[in-house]
Amino acid sequence: MDHGEQAARIFDRHAARYAGTYADISRYAPSLQAFLDLLPQGAGVLELACGPGNVTRYLLQRRPDLKVLSTDLAPAMLDIARAVNPGATFERLDQRAVKTLRRRFHGIACAFGLPYLSAEEAAALIVDASAMLHPGGALYFSTMEEVPARTAWEGPSEDERILMHYHAGAVLKNAFRKAGLSLRHESRSRYVDAHGKAVTDLMLLAQG
Repeated sequence: MDHGEQAARIFDRHAARYAGTYADISRYAPSLQAFLDLLPQGAGVLELACGPGNVTRYLLQRRPDLKVLSTDLAPAMLDIARAVNPGATFERLDQRAVKTLRRRFHGIACAFGLPYLSAEEAAALIVDASAMLHPGGALYFSTMEEVPARTAWEGPSEDERILMHYHAGAVLKNAFRKAGLSLRHESRSRYVDAHGKAVTDLMLLAQG
């Protein structure tokens, strides 16, 4: 099975638990606000890998003028996201197929979608997404930062393993440059997760 489809199937099983576990996104507020600050009034925003809609909710609470299309590959995640975000539009979409939308946006956000993409897939996504921005549009990504060699199948059991990809900030920033984008924000959040593992989250914001 394709690694993206496998991840979506597992998230379907645990959507409600995931929504509660990651409901607090306050540690990402400064980077998300920086994204919002680059968006004009009434901007069209595409969200990739929206999960249960926690970031969608944050964006719309602060900017109800936005026209948000949120997408995810896991149907159960979309069901939860719709219920808590009646002001947004939702569509099932594999983030790797973003260019099939054939639309342009003032902003594109992908909060923690990259851990489910290889380095090659992430670079392709940055290229595809940047081509869908209006002039001056903003592209926001967050991911777990670690040496790519740490990429491995992770999960509680053999039938619930997800291929987790780790990305290096320097590589992602180089992909932004190659796509013709200028870096506008870079920040990191370091903490110890529930399993006692040290984690570094990386937030990057670029503009065309």
